[in-house]
Amino acid sequence: MLHRFASSFIGFALLVGCTSSTPGARPHDMSAAAHEQQAAAHEQEAEQHEAQYDASATGPQTRCQPQFKGQGSGAPGQVCWTSVSNPTKEHLAVAEQHHKQAADHRAASEALRRAEAQACVGISDEDRDMSPFDHVEDIATVEPLKEPTGGPKAQRQRTAGAIVTFRAVPGMTPEWLQRLVDCHLARNASLGHNVPEMPNCPLVPNGIQARVTSTGSGFAVAIRSDDDKTAQEILARAQRLRPQPVSSAAP
Repeated sequence: MLHRFASSFIGFALLVGCTSSTPGARPHDMSAAAHEQQAAAHEQEAEQHEAQYDASATGPQTRCQPQFKGQGSGAPGQVCWTSVSNPTKEHLAVAEQHHKQAADHRAASEALRRAEAQACVGISDEDRDMSPFDHVEDIATVEPLKEPTGGPKAQRQRTAGAIVTFRAVPGMTPEWLQRLVDCHLARNASLGHNVPEMPNCPLVPNGIQARVTSTGSGFAVAIRSDDDKTAQEILARAQRLRPQPVSSAAP
């Protein structure tokens, strides 16, 4: 049984380091399409604030000649304040902030789409659009993925996800199956990890790793997460793929 992963995989490491100062603008925060919608909304906000900026509004006071309408009238013609600022200039600062937020969302969308395109090179449209786990007739076993918890009680284990083993089918290799799995991880990220047409695919949740190894008679896909809730979702999805025994017909 697999216990630990020796290297990083695209489902967990995708876009690590692609950070943003804009809340909600990290790539995995939403789908590529949603990032693009947010970018458009911020650009619209920026345009509205820019429209409210008036460059001809009163600016800094440099030269001033005081004017009086008469002593005791209480209505001076002009008072020479030390400085006078443009009352509309704050709109430029707000507009600049919205432009920055729009750029962050566009960068996140581009990162997701680029990762999907790179991961899915050479994958057919059929294999890209259909989860490999939809081929339930080719699944041999489904079992929990157990990992040591570490610490003082090293013998304790946690359920980190699931191991789904496929039977060997013509043309399948561990390298090809890994590429297909990586393609789906990147595609699911681009879709915002919201893929209702794949309710049983264990590759859909956010923040997972998936590694393919050969078993001799087939191929094991170990899917894991550091988050316990996500790990349980992976296992629940995988268990729904478990081959069902064929019931014998009544005589």
